[in-house]
Amino acid sequence: MELAMNIKNYLDSLSLEQGSGLALVTELQQKHLDRYAFSSINAMYGERLLLDEDALFNRLITQKQGGYCFEQNKIAYLALQQLGFTVRPVLARVMLNGQQDNPRSHRMTLLELEGEEYLVDVGFGVKSPQAPININQALSIQGRQTYQVQKSSDYVKVTLLEEGEAPLTLYHVDLGEIFESDCEIGHFFSHQHPDAGFVNNLIVSRVSHCHRYLIRNQSYFEWHECDGNVVEQPIESFAQLEKLVREQFSLTVPSEVLKQVYDKVLTRAANKPTNT
Repeated sequence: MELAMNIKNYLDSLSLEQGSGLALVTELQQKHLDRYAFSSINAMYGERLLLDEDALFNRLITQKQGGYCFEQNKIAYLALQQLGFTVRPVLARVMLNGQQDNPRSHRMTLLELEGEEYLVDVGFGVKSPQAPININQALSIQGRQTYQVQKSSDYVKVTLLEEGEAPLTLYHVDLGEIFESDCEIGHFFSHQHPDAGFVNNLIVSRVSHCHRYLIRNQSYFEWHECDGNVVEQPIESFAQLEKLVREQFSLTVPSEVLKQVYDKVLTRAANKPTNT
């Protein structure tokens, strides 16, 4: 299928109402996060995930199998480009573990609009911002989330500030020029290397207006941002996992694929060293 038709089908699925500008980009970002769940299922299953446009749109948009940053953000990038926006891909070091030497393993999009520059990210899982972040402003306030931006000539540091929580640095974004070949290298490591996080951990998430939903291995979480409530429950069976994946995250992963991933989660948990 031609790229233009893939993008049209994607945009039609979002039912965008805003006509242009930053409002349109924000609406695309929010509706993408709500409709197309972040998922490490295919990476954990061991499937080779091609990034060519037909395979990518078929896997994420048509089949609704979910995906992670190198998949989700490439789709958003191509759509924004087709809509006439000035965009380019950028790579970032994910800093959630606090280690400064993490590889550049996260893809996102840099948007240039009316003299400003914004980071657009639909592929950071449950911590994904719900609107573009202006990298020329020190703070970006999005509902209960406040993002602190520290910019230098060659990179941007983004830190999440939440009331009652310690500041959490999300990523260091390299502002240098990159190509799709750079993304291919990061993507290959992230879903094929035996030590990669997504190869070894089940992560499924979805972000809506007031809720953030997350499966992490054998646990399920809901954050109700509008009232501050948090729900956490263990995932104790394959049937429970499958119901969550299909109903809460709207994914259509084949049962045999999900069962193999679930068995891998159980095996890893059983073999995990315990502190004595």
